[in-house]
Amino acid sequence: MLFKFCIMGSFFSIFRSNKTKDRQPAALSWDRESQCITRPHTNEAKTGRHTGTTVNLVLLGMAGTGKSASGNTILGQKLFVSRPSSTPVTTKCQNVQTEINGVDVNVIDTPDIFDDDIAPSVRGKHVKRCKQLCESGPCVYVLVMHVSRFTDGERDIMEKLEKAFGREVRGRTIILFTRGNDLQQAGMGLEDFLHSCQPDLKKMVEKCGNRCVLFENNKSGPDQVEKLMKVLNTILKDQKNL
Repeated sequence: MLFKFCIMGSFFSIFRSNKTKDRQPAALSWDRESQCITRPHTNEAKTGRHTGTTVNLVLLGMAGTGKSASGNTILGQKLFVSRPSSTPVTTKCQNVQTEINGVDVNVIDTPDIFDDDIAPSVRGKHVKRCKQLCESGPCVYVLVMHVSRFTDGERDIMEKLEKAFGREVRGRTIILFTRGNDLQQAGMGLEDFLHSCQPDLKKMVEKCGNRCVLFENNKSGPDQVEKLMKVLNTILKDQKNL
């Protein structure tokens, strides 16, 4: 089983990042056909029905919401760069291919395309690249948001998402709230939070068919990812029945 790591960046940066890992780096090889760097998957995949189709999982959201960290949680390894920073860390679309519960998944991490200060040409370049990475199969969008913070820039984020990827995007979007420990410390569950959240956020959740999951990216274990995959499979089933 292989991880495929595809990024518009330096090949040698992959090797430098491996040196910082606590575990022994796995051997890397260059796949000429796919133009990707591949590495063995060190986690044993759970048994499941293999669909034969690659599902594209696109992580979207504003800078600092935890897109890259959530991608690493989904992958079970730290392959996307994620660190505290006052400036955006992810500046290019990048993707890692893996298998989750028998399903081939292409996890795509993206820069912030919703910032109004970004030049339209730069935003268009990111959107175009993201669409190119989604050509392998059906696409599910994961809108990553900080559970303890709802900013003015996020109030019209669904409209921006539809402008970039088309109106049908709302039927394929899951809202992923990060920093689940914030709710736990407040003695709240996700349903409690959604019941008491701001009206504009409620409207956004409703536009996405109330499809929400909660992640704590400092927590290990498969439960969070399995909940996400369950919602993802529901979207794919609904799209197939259209």
